[in-house]
Amino acid sequence: MKPFFRVLAVDDGAFKPHTKSGTILVGVVYRAEKHLVEGIVSSRVRVDGFDSTKQIVGMLRKPKFKTQINFLILSGINFAGFNIADIKEIFAKTKIPVITVFRKKPRMEKIKAALSKLTRSKKRWGLIEQAGAVNAFKKIYFQFYGCTEADAKTVLRKTVLHSNLPEPIRLAHLIASGITRSESTRP
Repeated sequence: MKPFFRVLAVDDGAFKPHTKSGTILVGVVYRAEKHLVEGIVSSRVRVDGFDSTKQIVGMLRKPKFKTQINFLILSGINFAGFNIADIKEIFAKTKIPVITVFRKKPRMEKIKAALSKLTRSKKRWGLIEQAGAVNAFKKIYFQFYGCTEADAKTVLRKTVLHSNLPEPIRLAHLIASGITRSESTRP
């Protein structure tokens, strides 16, 4: 692993549930160990849609940062409600390892029950299942694909600074919530 690796960390903004509207995805390009924000990228996703994977891949392919990102950190696996990111497809299209982080351990039985009320619930549940086991790291939980568990923990260890969450995820949340709510909320 490079000593000064870069990550792209992505979180979504606020949204109105059960609407056709969407919300913003904000990505923070962050250089670990130097603790330096090097850029911001953004996109939009539909509420309960199926476009988060495509939009995240597009963010990773932005010309300015295309060859610089070593890891992708997602704030969970779902965006704008149940717009589930396919972490295996993201890795297949970009060859960039994916780490998803959660503040609390996902309660899979509740998620599955909520999904049953949506169209194409089996497809959504399949994307959640294929993301793999949920692992613990300090006071957060994570999944990973395209790297080893040890590498994922190293990335988390080198990016967690001011809270339990990785710093670039915390910043992406502050920016996204600031845009969609006119003021930032607690990550």
